[in-house]
Amino acid sequence: MQGAGRARGCLVNLIAARGKRLMNKVICVGNAVVDIIVKNGPDRTPDGMTQFSESIDLYAGGDAVNEAVGLAAMGNDVRLYTAIGDDALGSAFMSLIKSFGIAMDGIVKDREHGTTATVVTVGADGEHGCMTLKNGAAGNMRYSTEVFDIDFSGAKLVSIASLFWSRGQTDADLTRLLSKAKEAGAQTMADMVLDQSQMSLEDIAGAMKYLDFLVPSYHEAAYFTGKHTPEEIAQAFHRRGVGTVVLKMGAEGVFASAQGRTYRVGTIADRVVDTLGAGDNFVAGFITGIVEGRSIEEALYFGSAASAIAISQYGASGAIKSRQQVQDYLDAHRK
Repeated sequence: MQGAGRARGCLVNLIAARGKRLMNKVICVGNAVVDIIVKNGPDRTPDGMTQFSESIDLYAGGDAVNEAVGLAAMGNDVRLYTAIGDDALGSAFMSLIKSFGIAMDGIVKDREHGTTATVVTVGADGEHGCMTLKNGAAGNMRYSTEVFDIDFSGAKLVSIASLFWSRGQTDADLTRLLSKAKEAGAQTMADMVLDQSQMSLEDIAGAMKYLDFLVPSYHEAAYFTGKHTPEEIAQAFHRRGVGTVVLKMGAEGVFASAQGRTYRVGTIADRVVDTLGAGDNFVAGFITGIVEGRSIEEALYFGSAASAIAISQYGASGAIKSRQQVQDYLDAHRK
């Protein structure tokens, strides 16, 4: 498959990265999805008629997986904790991801729910629409140290991807996981999605106090806070205990608020093929910058370069081949 071929390329670059620099351990906890990408298909299908697309491909996807793949490609030591079904799609997922250089012993099989799949239609302009299985393994997983035997030792950062994705998410589980991460000396981060879990910020109030970084999109953050300007949104999260707030602003770039300062970094993308996974790859690049010791602003730029590379091809993961590729892109396109 096309995705598997890209995976082998990532593994080669990962091995090269291991030989050149010390790898930072990053833990990703969150959803795994099999993405079924339909390229340049019709906007709608008339009743009883068969329509055709340019291509249909399978990719390993999901917020945590996209982050993990990007992080591994950039030379990080990545541990992924997620849930898939005990089914054919689950087997396909394992086949798709096995060559990305990610430790896979944290992937558990849910025998009550099928592997979550998403059908993604991508138009000629690179914009996409998604339809996801509602009651799959990813939508029911617990973000729990009781489900996952997580080894936090030596971890630089623990990322939750994403809050509100799963109906199995609880404040108690999240608080326990994040507090254990911080006790082990790791920084903590989380992304968000729009209310799959039917929960509010108040429902995870305990866990939010343990977040060093929160990286939602502007629309997600505005939905949950009820605020409209980036500054108001950031303050709403700061009041709940979040250290640094990063808002993904789409074509406008990113906004961040930390320690009384605000930052804005515009988009540096020069080619848009498929925006699926843009945010997850930004987070992977941002995390890489943070665990390397870059400043907030420099990590924002590095994340923006990773995102720009990701949207230059189809699929949510696999475009990033190495950390040096991201650095070279940033050096060539930074404004």
